[in-house]
Amino acid sequence: MQKDFLEVDYTSRQRRRVKVVLAITIASILASLLITYAILVITGSEKLLIIFVIATMAPAIIAPITSWSVIGLMIKVQKLEEAHRRQATYDDLTGLLTRRALMNQGDALLKLCVRNKQPFVLALLDLDNFKSINDLHGHGGGDEVLKVFARIMRSAMRESDLVGRLGGEEFAIVLPGSTLNDAQRVLERIRQETQDTQVEYLDAVIFLTVSAGLAVKHEEASKGFTTLIKQADDALYQAKERGRNLIVLSEI
Repeated sequence: MQKDFLEVDYTSRQRRRVKVVLAITIASILASLLITYAILVITGSEKLLIIFVIATMAPAIIAPITSWSVIGLMIKVQKLEEAHRRQATYDDLTGLLTRRALMNQGDALLKLCVRNKQPFVLALLDLDNFKSINDLHGHGGGDEVLKVFARIMRSAMRESDLVGRLGGEEFAIVLPGSTLNDAQRVLERIRQETQDTQVEYLDAVIFLTVSAGLAVKHEEASKGFTTLIKQADDALYQAKERGRNLIVLSEI
């Protein structure tokens, strides 16, 4: 889907480029003719047809070449800037938000929910025994597992939710406006689908499970985003200690 979007975006930019070049060329021709006519009137020179032909042909040749190159360079610079922004915002492997992007956007959403007195839930998820998967199937197998798990999470998310990769096999989900019951249903769906998923890599089949910790913003306690991260991480640790493939709610 991302590739198709980029192709469509590139096509639309090229169309705009053609329109801008055409507009610049027409404006240059009209300006050239106007200046030429003014000079002929001021100097009292004879208004010969060849003079107006030259005044038309010169900008008609020079303007498209010059403006096409300049606009093309501007488009390349813009694409590079967008690529750098995307690299800072999205994880290359999974397409999910990076740690920094999720922390920034999650903090902004938390403040909005606090201001509007809406519920807010944060979940940390960690694939169980991921080191063993890497050891048995190599980093290629591990990467395939991460991509499959990212798709599972995205399929369970609303447009208003955030999902990001914090690093390695650890992920985070931000559920603004969701009640605890809503969040638990989402996490259980992800846990169950992960458990039922078989990742095929080369000649092997890889089985997955995931553990998760939940932290909730309560009306009576104003918590910062980093505090919720810490509480969700503590709950995740409890899920691992209790046998993995579990969802645990922070007790704080």
